[in-house]
Amino acid sequence: MNDLAIGVRLAVGGGRTSLARFGLSAVGVGIAVAVLLLAASVGPASDARKVRSSALVGNEQPVAGVAPLGVRVVSTDYAGHDLVLRYVHPTGDTSPVPPGISALPLPGQMWVSPAMGELMAEPGSGLLRDRLPQQVVGTIDRSGVGDPGDLVAYVGADAAVLTDGSTGSVYSYGRPPTPRELDPAILLIILVGLVALLTPVFIFTAASTRIAGAERDRRLSALRLVGSGSTQVRRIAAAEALVSAVAGLVLGTVLFLLGRQLAGGVTLFGAGAYPEDLVPEWWLAALVVLVVPVLAVLTAQFALRRTIIEPLGVVRFSKPVKRRVVWRLALVALGVALLVWHGGVGSDHTLWAVSIASGAALVLVGVPVLLPWVVERSVSRMRGGPTSWQLAIRRLQLDSGTSARVVGGVAVVLAGAIALQGVLASFADEFDVRDIGAGGEQAPSLVHLFAEASVADDVQRRAVGVAGVRSAYRVDNVLVGTGREDLDSVSVLSCASIAELFGVRDCAPGQLFSRGQGLPSVAVEGKRLSVLTWDERAEDYRAVAAWTVPAIRPVPPGPDRPQVNSVFAAAGGDVLVPEAQGYPTVEVEVDPEDRDAPDRLYAAVGPLQWRVYGFAENTATSLSVNQETYLAVRRALLGGSVFTLLLAGVSLLVLALEHIRERRRPLAVLAASGVPTGALARSLLWQIAVPIGLGVVIAVGTGVGLSALVLSLSSASLVVDWAGILVLTASAAVLGLLVSAVTLPFLRGATRLTSLRTE
Repeated sequence: MNDLAIGVRLAVGGGRTSLARFGLSAVGVGIAVAVLLLAASVGPASDARKVRSSALVGNEQPVAGVAPLGVRVVSTDYAGHDLVLRYVHPTGDTSPVPPGISALPLPGQMWVSPAMGELMAEPGSGLLRDRLPQQVVGTIDRSGVGDPGDLVAYVGADAAVLTDGSTGSVYSYGRPPTPRELDPAILLIILVGLVALLTPVFIFTAASTRIAGAERDRRLSALRLVGSGSTQVRRIAAAEALVSAVAGLVLGTVLFLLGRQLAGGVTLFGAGAYPEDLVPEWWLAALVVLVVPVLAVLTAQFALRRTIIEPLGVVRFSKPVKRRVVWRLALVALGVALLVWHGGVGSDHTLWAVSIASGAALVLVGVPVLLPWVVERSVSRMRGGPTSWQLAIRRLQLDSGTSARVVGGVAVVLAGAIALQGVLASFADEFDVRDIGAGGEQAPSLVHLFAEASVADDVQRRAVGVAGVRSAYRVDNVLVGTGREDLDSVSVLSCASIAELFGVRDCAPGQLFSRGQGLPSVAVEGKRLSVLTWDERAEDYRAVAAWTVPAIRPVPPGPDRPQVNSVFAAAGGDVLVPEAQGYPTVEVEVDPEDRDAPDRLYAAVGPLQWRVYGFAENTATSLSVNQETYLAVRRALLGGSVFTLLLAGVSLLVLALEHIRERRRPLAVLAASGVPTGALARSLLWQIAVPIGLGVVIAVGTGVGLSALVLSLSSASLVVDWAGILVLTASAAVLGLLVSAVTLPFLRGATRLTSLRTE
């Protein structure tokens, strides 16, 4: 107990110097703890979102004594944002009320999500208000909105909505969340991402406990020289590290509790969370509380190997013993072996996942472990140069460990980000999502409006009068054939649209045209076909009319019109029955230079409510379950990478400030001897730049190699995003410059003559 008490006194009872050292260590550990608690909250936040999403699912199974609620869901967009409008109409007093609202809206009323309410209140959202003129009677609470940023509205509709074929009958809301089987490739991405994001946090924790390591070594060496045994010195060092770790735990918890209050207003890559959802898993939180102090103590004990063996050399500032590379390479080799072996089992086994995660972690840990040795060997051969360069290199030759620890966290973040980027880029082709989302940066030139047959012509008339609209034409795609196995689609357009699109000036109602090779079933003139529609009850197609194929007239190919089939007919006369198609399409070409044209168009057809909905080209994509999961994981991991990079910048600043504080005496002596402050500032920049440059080389090699090893376990081929790597390395360089700029005021304070007199 006496030894532990001495360690506590050394940590906090040594005056301003000890308090500064203690404060920096506590801040460093606190930031790492806050990040770990945030990571431990990701699972519960995801589960809470799944519970809310499951509670919003409407059940169409009839329930005795319950009048169904008619629900017509319309998905559309506004200014690049996805909107979900749910038009509701009760059929009786017992109709269910959706979660998140206290009462059903009447016709002319609506409930909006908080994010949608804020969007409608913005000064520049007049087009959205024109599009949804209903009175806002309330805000949907958290239980009715899956994500804080979701734009959702419940809109009251009249009884006519019940006759719409797409309106569902909901008798109750809510179903248990169903667990989703993860694709092995997605599981692999998650494992690599977690390792890449969390390994730097533990590296930063270990580095924070080694703040003022040289000064601590000298104090403990002095105790060793005056008679303390090796066991006593280890206990004292453990207590000193434990104090900073416990203070960091408290500070990190406070930072986490304060920071999560901002969660509702933060959206990274399209995903957000409610503050109440960010509650760490209890066992993960307990693990953080145990691991951080243990890591701090083990780091302090590992650093004592010279102090115990050569205390006199430590006190006399002797040149450090050269670092050994064997065990460092062995650590990386073990990680590679685990990745190559991957447990010797398939992807459906737990050992497979554990082996990959462990191997990737060891490879990433090898970056800060190898960096001090590389820096030491590299600077030992450097000679000459400007004064600032010589000061920096000489300092690195005498003590490269501190600078290597400063940038080690940045290097491991860089390596993890490069590996993660390589894995994500390689799997983008496998999930066919490389181009998804790219169109959001382009102005749409085509808007698809799906309208009820009774209002389709009205939609076309409204669209033509909108500013920024170049043309609007109605397309009815009708199924024809003889049964389920023999089906084709024929487009039906007005003669005016055919003349505008294909230059046919002598069009007659009922004519059939072909833009190329005709479809097999309609290529035979005089063939008798049925006009078909889908029967929900019979779950089969039924005939609603008969149609005899007329003579087919070829037209010049002209511009590509993918929304019009290769065989199309002129409306009118003895032609198909468009009503069998259900929802005709009004294709609207807009000026791509006018970004507000789609929203003006939506506002013009807004009074038709659920009878028409649409989306602009490049703003809506139909995704599979695996694609949605991949994109959600990619958003989360990229958001985590940004956060971890910011953490690396903070860690670089904290440890650089400690670097100046520890060397304030020689800096003051140099300034008093006539060395310009600018030369000292540049020397500090070089002391960060040289290790960062070497760290970038190691990080790029490690990141690319790690992604190649991970991808060797799957069928995906390696894709190296060199442009992304260049951006990441440039970010590391910018971090070094920013940290150097921020530390200048502290450097001026350290070089004042008053600081020298104090010493």
